[in-house]
Amino acid sequence: MKNLKSILTNSFSIIIGILIYSFLSQNYFSYSANLTYSTTEGSKTGYQLIRQLFEGGDGNVASTIMVVALFIISILAGLMIICSIYNLLKSANVIKVENEKVNKAFNITNMVLGIMIGVLSIVVISCTAGYLNNGLDVSIATSAAETFSAMGMPVTVETVLSNLMTELNTTIGWANITNLVLGPILIVPTTLSFVFDRK
Repeated sequence: MKNLKSILTNSFSIIIGILIYSFLSQNYFSYSANLTYSTTEGSKTGYQLIRQLFEGGDGNVASTIMVVALFIISILAGLMIICSIYNLLKSANVIKVENEKVNKAFNITNMVLGIMIGVLSIVVISCTAGYLNNGLDVSIATSAAETFSAMGMPVTVETVLSNLMTELNTTIGWANITNLVLGPILIVPTTLSFVFDRK
């Protein structure tokens, strides 16, 4: 029975880890801004936000923390999947490792990774909300000011914000919300796996 519980909890961990990767390719937030009688709209996936980190970002603190946390989650999810696969194969007696220190190290690492992913997923959605409320408008205004300047109409970011941007609508994407749910849920199977494998 112990092995069955461990097999189930590790299987859930693997599935949730794969889902986290899948949802990173979906909508994390979307926006629509009215700029001088034209509408600028778009959306960002988790992977686009991670790529933004390596392209220099936009200088906003909330945006930077959000993207760094997403990048760390993408690494931790892979490590957690590897630990869960190891624990699954061990519980199913596919591999036999007599060294208890190695088994304990994998169990503890798996649980810690699950907890870290859960905490970071909360950080990501909190920073996304902060960025959408107090930073995305500046990012859009900066891009607009650069576009206007390239067209021979030099304007400042402040001018765009105060005069040219008449409306900004933002929405946190469903994938961001889903990963917020999956992250903390991941703590349960990784912790239970640690408990079952320890007994």
